Amino acid sequence: MHSFHLKQVRQQMVEDFLAEQKRLREEFDARLEAIDEKIKKAEAEENQQLLDPFVLVRSSLGARRRVYHSADHPCGRTKYDGGRQSGFKKMRESEAKQMDGGILTRCPTCWKPWI
Repeated sequence: MHSFHLKQVRQQMVEDFLAEQKRLREEFDARLEAIDEKIKKAEAEENQQLLDPFVLVRSSLGARRRVYHSADHPCGRTKYDGGRQSGFKKMRESEAKQMDGGILTRCPTCWKPWI
C-alpha cells in the first residue's frame, strides 16, 4: 500500500471516530435533558404537596362539616382506606378551604403532629 492510501484510511478512521463520539454525546445530552425534565416535574409535584397537601372531606350526609382531615395521616374519625371507603373524598387543601363558605378548618387530631 502507498502512504497516500494509508493516510486516507487513517483520516477516515479519525472522522468515523469523531462522528461516533458526536452521536454518543448528542444521545447522552438528550437523555440528560429528559431526566432533568423528570426531576424538575417531580420537584414541582413535591413542592405542590408541601404547599397544598391532599385532604379528606366528608361527603356523606350527616352533621354539618366543620373540619377536613389529612389524607397522609388521617385520624381515626375518617376510616379512609385510600379511596375505597365511601363517605370521604380526597382533594387539595385549597379546595377544601373554599367549601361550605370557607368555614372548614384542619382537624386538630390529624394535623397536631404535622403542624
